[in-house]
Amino acid sequence: MRTFLRKISTGAIVSVAVGTMTLGTLAGTANAKPEGHCGQSFTAETDGATAHWSLDCSGGQITVDGWYQDDEPDGDCVGVKAYFADGSTKRNQTCDGWGSKRSFKWTAPGSIADVYLYEY
Repeated sequence: MRTFLRKISTGAIVSVAVGTMTLGTLAGTANAKPEGHCGQSFTAETDGATAHWSLDCSGGQITVDGWYQDDEPDGDCVGVKAYFADGSTKRNQTCDGWGSKRSFKWTAPGSIADVYLYEY
């Protein structure tokens, strides 16, 4: 599943559609996959960043494993953030610049995760 999103500058929920939720944060962009479930994989894109992650479950825990990268020489920073069913939040971000690519891997109790790609 691929989704595309243009930059927005408000910090409010913009829309909810089948399989995709859009949320503006920190005067940047966000691209979300609400309630991703075990066994799913996602590719998300904003106008200046790309990410891919997979969700796997074992022993009552969900693991989000993936990467994100800065695709545009625009001076923006790029990050990925996940909200888990147990209320915990994980975040990874970089301001290393155009072409930088980072990996992430998070595990938390449960079987769903809301994962976001954003620029700021």
